[in-house]
Amino acid sequence: MTLNEFIEDAFNKEKEFLLEAVGDLTPAELAWRAGPEANPIGWILWHMLRVEDMWFQFFIQRKPEIWERDGWNDKFGLPARDNGFGHTLEQVTDFPALDRDELVRYGDAVRVETLEYLKGLAPDDFNVVPREQRPEMSVGAIFRQVVGELFQHQGHISYLKGLQRPGP
Repeated sequence: MTLNEFIEDAFNKEKEFLLEAVGDLTPAELAWRAGPEANPIGWILWHMLRVEDMWFQFFIQRKPEIWERDGWNDKFGLPARDNGFGHTLEQVTDFPALDRDELVRYGDAVRVETLEYLKGLAPDDFNVVPREQRPEMSVGAIFRQVVGELFQHQGHISYLKGLQRPGP
């Protein structure tokens, strides 16, 4: 297995876990907050998809994010450059309820482009630093960061779902 295949497999497994976690959530469950300062599942899902888009489209490739390029921001009525980093408690509280299936479709569009980019990388490409102002963030470090963050957020979503649906 090559590094590229390993990373693709990690992305595919994350997507499998994510779809299992969000596939049957209701709008009320997406909006539910475990406490007054907790992020709801809908916000977490939106944020994690936006992060993947931002890192691979804008940060590495210096291309427009799919969010703006394909008009997803207009579909959701949200700003083009927002991805949740630095959101205040008030912004999270006021975040609109977004359609789960549309969010998943946006995530699918992002993932297609992420994997397409990944497939074109040679081993030495993982050492490239795409932005001089962030010398610690090579392409390889960004893949590691994003894969880790996606699994972390997917875990948050599963945990919050479990809090809402207590077991036997």
